[in-house]
Amino acid sequence: MAKDQNMTAAQTLLHEYRPTIWRKSLLETVPVGGDNALQACEKQIRFTQELVGLLRNSKFSGEKLYRIIYASYMTEQQMGDTEEILSYIAHNYERIPRRTFFRLRGRAVLMLDEMLKEMTGKDTCKDAGKEVIADEAAS
Repeated sequence: MAKDQNMTAAQTLLHEYRPTIWRKSLLETVPVGGDNALQACEKQIRFTQELVGLLRNSKFSGEKLYRIIYASYMTEQQMGDTEEILSYIAHNYERIPRRTFFRLRGRAVLMLDEMLKEMTGKDTCKDAGKEVIADEAAS
């Protein structure tokens, strides 16, 4: 997937989540030599899951925000389009109107960006999630 230069740190982190899951699965099948890469994948996955999990604590529609982000970026199989995501959400949780989906997804990404800024202390950083992971590994 080509990286959009206008993607926020949260969008970058979310877009990298699914490929990281696939990379981790592949590294688990390699008999030797992938330990460092596997640990890096596990840290990035754990960090993203914890960050997105914080959405659930949101005062306004936290559970919906979490479900929308999960369905959009974190399911094992990549959804084909918005209708497939909306169908997944309706089947597993509750129906969300298309317009509400886009509004809430935008809000969730903004909230995740704010959380990343608070964690890293930086205003604009495309690799904020990776820096937090590196900081955790150093400590």
